[in-house]
Amino acid sequence: MNSGTRGALLSAGRRLFAAHGYKGASVRAITGAARANIGAITYHFGSKAALYDAVLEGTLTPFRERLRAAAEGAGSPLERVQSFVRAFFEHLYEHPELRGLMVRELSTEKPIPEAVLVTFQANFRALSRLIREGQAAGEIREGDPMMLALATATQPVALNLVRPVLEQAGAVRFESPEARDRLVDNSIRFVVEGLAAPGTKQGGLP
Repeated sequence: MNSGTRGALLSAGRRLFAAHGYKGASVRAITGAARANIGAITYHFGSKAALYDAVLEGTLTPFRERLRAAAEGAGSPLERVQSFVRAFFEHLYEHPELRGLMVRELSTEKPIPEAVLVTFQANFRALSRLIREGQAAGEIREGDPMMLALATATQPVALNLVRPVLEQAGAVRFESPEARDRLVDNSIRFVVEGLAAPGTKQGGLP
């Protein structure tokens, strides 16, 4: 057994946990997909639960870092809100397994795994700090920064969670780059126009 096996288990686990949930992805199915023996998960991770935690951490860390970079990048607060929301949409589209894991975790009543909790807290803190900065500059309207951050993040979260319904109903064809761009651009406009203080110029809107 080598590091290649460990990586194969993470990759197989990510796909199968996203598709079938923690309970639905059996040790036998994961090791089979990774072309590893049945004891490989115990050898490399100690348990199926530890593999799941490693999958979540490896999937969510790049997501947190991407959104933090968008929030702390160049531009005015409202421009960075645009960048944050766009990065949120793009990352979920580029990493469909993350959307699958989110659906599974948000639809269960069991305790939220640490990696998921840390990610949500970090993302909302970054966005609420950005909103407070915009309020101090007179660019973002008054209001509870955390509530405004929650309302902002609802756009990419909700639209990705209901993606199968939108596709089957013919509302948005996600395989079409033009349709995806239209969805993201309209969501960004909706968010920015809702956040902007009265009389604020909203340059750079799509």
